[in-house]
Amino acid sequence: MIRSKLLLSFIVLAGGSAAFGHQATPQDVDYTSRFDLSGGYNLIDANAPPSSCQCFTMNGAFVEGDYNFRSWLGVAGMVTGGHAKDISELGQNLTLLTYLGGPRIMWNHQRLSLFGEFLVGGGRGTGSYFPTSAGSKSSATALAFSTGGGLDFNITPRFAIRAFNAQYLRTEFPNGANDTQNQLQISTGVVFRFGGRGSGQNAAPVMRVPEEHSEIEFTCSVGTQEVAAGGTVQVIGETMTLPDKLDVNYSWTTNAGTVQGSGRMVMIDTTHLAPGTYRVDGRASLASNPSVSSTCQTSFRVREEAAQASSNGQETVIPPTNDLDDFHKNVVDLFFDYDSANIRPEGERGITQDAAYLSSHPDLNITIAGYADERGSAEYNIALGLKRATATRDALVGAGIDRSRMKVLSYGKEKPFCTDDTASCMQQNRRAQLVPDTP
Repeated sequence: MIRSKLLLSFIVLAGGSAAFGHQATPQDVDYTSRFDLSGGYNLIDANAPPSSCQCFTMNGAFVEGDYNFRSWLGVAGMVTGGHAKDISELGQNLTLLTYLGGPRIMWNHQRLSLFGEFLVGGGRGTGSYFPTSAGSKSSATALAFSTGGGLDFNITPRFAIRAFNAQYLRTEFPNGANDTQNQLQISTGVVFRFGGRGSGQNAAPVMRVPEEHSEIEFTCSVGTQEVAAGGTVQVIGETMTLPDKLDVNYSWTTNAGTVQGSGRMVMIDTTHLAPGTYRVDGRASLASNPSVSSTCQTSFRVREEAAQASSNGQETVIPPTNDLDDFHKNVVDLFFDYDSANIRPEGERGITQDAAYLSSHPDLNITIAGYADERGSAEYNIALGLKRATATRDALVGAGIDRSRMKVLSYGKEKPFCTDDTASCMQQNRRAQLVPDTP
């Protein structure tokens, strides 16, 4: 009857697990783990020599812990406890405890995990009759070992059902004859999994997208199309990845000048460059798979510096016509609403004032730097700052200022004017700042 109940329990567990296994689940879910803890029902089909088989069934429980070095190799430790009544004609009972450990091999295939193990340790029997050459005793400790294997059905990456674990169990308790017992041990229960074998840390399961299906798109632009020799040009790259937000590595080259910095935003130093148009090439690749990459190309122009020849044939640089104090008294920065690059009404008045000053100083070139408050990612705010600087430049062009006199760049949230966590402070950081270029 007990064996029939055990068989029925196994069928129910296996059927329920198979039902879970047939649910629509992505095939690339990682069911591997670093540490497993399992427990449940344990049955031992035992015997009580020295006479004929005198087989009896012992019911109990088991707890097992497994540490997995690799996806196929680990170590296991198992403790079982069971009790049986009237195990022989003498009418004695038996409480049996075993504690075993040893190597474990595994084979994982999505929802199925097969394993085999060889465990060695000891056993402790109490409340029974153990005949010896010197008499008898009611408790004994003996060598024990088991070997066998089983099957787990993985329900989630962190939970499984132990469908069965069938083991040959041998103990060497004194019995007045050969002092050996050969037994069949079957257990079933649940398994909890922790950590991942790849990292050894508790990590949430992730959906893996095959690297051959990953994609990346890369575009780049310069903050200003034209710069005087010796100035700097800001180059900004924009990437889109599939799946979204993958880590990206950037590399930049130029056919003239020097690349300064790294990452998605770099500067080109144009010192000693002759007037002309120059090219910048960028490459973005996935950090996890550098073979998945994309390239971009943009250009900038170095203009001739304002100079005139003196009567003795030597070059004379036109001295600057602006005074910094005078500039800052008459030129104002523009401020923006949250997450916006639209010129506000008071900004329109600022454009009129700045354009009037620049018109009266035709030899003055400026840099327009865009800024953002601390909310949002660094990459997003770099792009937002550049939009604000570009919108300011375009408004000044509309007011009659030559585009070639202005270059734009963005600092995003990297150089805040104010660091207090207040609305007025954040407003100070949402601006486009006008700075005079010095020779």
